[in-house]
Amino acid sequence: MAPRQILLVEDEPHLAFNMELNLREEGYEVVLATDGEEALTLYAQKGPFSLIILDVMLPGKNGLEVAQEIRSHDKTTGILMLTARAAESDILIGLEKGADDYMTKPFSLQELLLRVKRMADRSELFKPRSSSAEKEKTEKIRFADVIWDPKTFELTSRQGHFVLTALEAKVLREFLLHPGDVLSRQHLLSQVWGLSGNVETRTVDNFIMRLRKFFEADPSKPQILQSMRGRGYKFCATIEKVED
Repeated sequence: MAPRQILLVEDEPHLAFNMELNLREEGYEVVLATDGEEALTLYAQKGPFSLIILDVMLPGKNGLEVAQEIRSHDKTTGILMLTARAAESDILIGLEKGADDYMTKPFSLQELLLRVKRMADRSELFKPRSSSAEKEKTEKIRFADVIWDPKTFELTSRQGHFVLTALEAKVLREFLLHPGDVLSRQHLLSQVWGLSGNVETRTVDNFIMRLRKFFEADPSKPQILQSMRGRGYKFCATIEKVED
């Protein structure tokens, strides 16, 4: 099996050296970029990658811009964001732009390696399957006129065919686990983002709006993912599992 390849985007030389050294010792191939533009160039030239480790504060194009550009056409490669700003509002911005996880500086290299392994494993799981694997039966989920594959994040409805981001998939999955229940913003922040529910943010509302566009006939008058004023949101559709 070929070594997994990681795109490391870090402009602090000492930190970049230590991270690259430790990642290589763990058996990963590492491609290093020191600014946002170089990161996008190497992403296009050297990919695919099992994981992208991306610092927020970069010369020129910053990490948030890089993540957003990558996410515009790549929904499956994991992005681990590094930030010196520990405020939950700053972290949420990174998640909104497409990051799957984050670490605040300074951090333990041991913790970094654990996160990298977990995310690289998950990222590989969601890569497009080979032709032989595609023939295997897979269990999908149906609600209303929607078919969703929780392994590939592919969703098909009357609105079209989409591939959800990892974070969009996590939000949808949380509702599918609690059909008919009212889920508060605080619950979703805690269960999906791993954040305390006392942060003031529109993140949850923005994600709900995004999800509705995938399957609601009229997102302004939702029938499946309904708003419960002052309480949260409720998933109002019958769910069943179907097999290819």
